Amino acid sequence: MASFARFATVTASTKRSPGVTSGLEGAFVESIASLKCLPLDPVNSEVMLGIEGLAFHEVLQTSVEGGLDIKEGDLLVVATVEYPVRSVADWNWKGTDFVRLIIEQVKA
Repeated sequence: MASFARFATVTASTKRSPGVTSGLEGAFVESIASLKCLPLDPVNSEVMLGIEGLAFHEVLQTSVEGGLDIKEGDLLVVATVEYPVRSVADWNWKGTDFVRLIIEQVKA
């Protein structure tokens, strides 16, 4: 885990919707106040093939330490920019658990 900590230089947080009440989805609220992740990088073409409907979006990826409560549909917040989380996948490398996040940014 020490090597991951050296590369996890971006501070982020997450937000989650509290769910639907009376037919309306509630506003997102903070879920994880502070976590460290790898810098946001564009995904490769192989990952893009598996994601549909993102013509006007930039698709990025990052990794965070394993064991965090992050779900698809959450928002990853980095420097006040909110990125919807599209995919959450557990990874293990050399005995260390990570979570790979595929996130998106809507292009205006």
